[in-house]
Amino acid sequence: TQSTWGGLEQQLLGRVLSKEQKALEESLNQLLADVTQNKKDLQRLDRTLLKKLTSSEGNLLEDTELVDVLNNTKTQAKDVQVKLAESEVKTKEINEKREQYRKVAIRGSVLYFCMIEIIQINWMYNSSLGQFLNLFDYAIDNSEKDPVATKRAEKIELKLTYTVYRYVNRGLFERDKTTFLLMVCFKILTTDTKISPNDISLFLKGGAALDIKSERQKPSELKDLEEKDWLNVLALSRHHFVNESNHPFFKDLPEVIVRNLQKEWGPWLRRPDPEKWPIPDYQERIKNENDLGNFLQLCLIRALKEDRTLVAATNFIRNQLGEPFVMPVNDTTAENWQASTPTEPILYLLSAGADPTSSIDDLARKKFVVEKVSMGEGQDVIALEAIKKAFIDGGWVILQNCHLGLKFMEDLDGILSENAKTIHPDFRLWITCEPHPKFPLSLLQRAIKVTNEPPKGLKAGLTKTFNSIVNQDFLEKVEHPNWKSLIYTVCYMHSILQERRKFGPLGWCVPYEYNNSDLEASLASVSYTHLRAHETGRNLVCRLLLEKKKMSLI
Repeated sequence: TQSTWGGLEQQLLGRVLSKEQKALEESLNQLLADVTQNKKDLQRLDRTLLKKLTSSEGNLLEDTELVDVLNNTKTQAKDVQVKLAESEVKTKEINEKREQYRKVAIRGSVLYFCMIEIIQINWMYNSSLGQFLNLFDYAIDNSEKDPVATKRAEKIELKLTYTVYRYVNRGLFERDKTTFLLMVCFKILTTDTKISPNDISLFLKGGAALDIKSERQKPSELKDLEEKDWLNVLALSRHHFVNESNHPFFKDLPEVIVRNLQKEWGPWLRRPDPEKWPIPDYQERIKNENDLGNFLQLCLIRALKEDRTLVAATNFIRNQLGEPFVMPVNDTTAENWQASTPTEPILYLLSAGADPTSSIDDLARKKFVVEKVSMGEGQDVIALEAIKKAFIDGGWVILQNCHLGLKFMEDLDGILSENAKTIHPDFRLWITCEPHPKFPLSLLQRAIKVTNEPPKGLKAGLTKTFNSIVNQDFLEKVEHPNWKSLIYTVCYMHSILQERRKFGPLGWCVPYEYNNSDLEASLASVSYTHLRAHETGRNLVCRLLLEKKKMSLI
């Protein structure tokens, strides 16, 4: 569904008011209806008078009927004018109260268009207006109550932002999650006119548009500074940030760096974590820029220490949106199931080594019958039969590798729509699929998207492991004094190995993707083999590492 910014904002304002100030919105609607009717009455009176004037014969002053119509029209016209004047005053009063919730509608528009624009990164990220409106209603219904309208609007705004973030974040690959949050931050700041599109362009491009041959040469004192970083400094020193009418904020940056290189800038540039330290010569000025300070710091770190941009961006997001937006989050299979409906499939976007089938089986165990169909040539008929059977008995169906059955995917949206009223309430459809540019849009806009990648960070990795693979039943599976300690040790080592992937092949003989299958195999090995042989502790962990196939430590 295509929406314009202004149109969506008005729609969302009416939606939030219909829930929060229903009487107020009804009064406005009735008032507008009365105004329309009063204007129609005026036009009717004018037509009646005109018709009488044109049809009258002889002396108009002697036509008593015409005189009565004229007097009646004059009286009614005055009454209507009074009503219109009163309506105008009341409309103004109502609109002032409605404006207290305007910020909710603006934030909603910002978030919806961020959801729409993220598809430029990956087609599979498509969402619909209907999905967003469901999130909008949920945020209003579940946000903290407050009798003061302005405070209530602020709480709805915060709840809405976090609700949309969690919904979208669940279906994004790890590499795109920070990008989405930056899009939200930038669009919020742009809407508030605190930054401009040109400011965002500077952050993204830096000095890439400058030609090193036509620019002033890098001073000899900055021999350790790369050429691209020098061009970034030049671009930053010339840029006018929004609302800057005089000199650019970083106008003297090249000279300041050279002048204070030995004492402050040199040590700052050599630090492994410069984003945690005050910026030489500019820290106080940046602090004084209440609206722009965080963005100025982000741009400077991106210009001089590009390798620390991601960390600086995380700090920027924390300062703009709050700590919950950068904390590790984990959506379990059970939570995904609870968020779905019989006509709303759960679509897992596959990456290397990520297969959710085992976690779905664990969730369904002893509760639901699960039918699995691996898509490919000739599997459409089997899949359709499995789905129709599950429609009746309330089972679950897992369609695996659906990028190999796109034709059936095109028909699936229609199948769900046609049977919506007769589907068993326990029925669930799980889909696994690699990203594909021809995946049907209608199904993407119906489904809940989920990724199953290992999250970034050791803490996040452990959190996901203990919320998915290692549950309470697993912890109580073996009665052995060292069982829980060994589980934690193996899971901890697994998270470390997954974190090391960011270093590429460094430290390994053969590249290998450590995934949940490896962890499950290791835990099974602990459970069924080594514990029964009474082998525990350090020797057991070392043995598990040595038994990993396809890869070994140098």
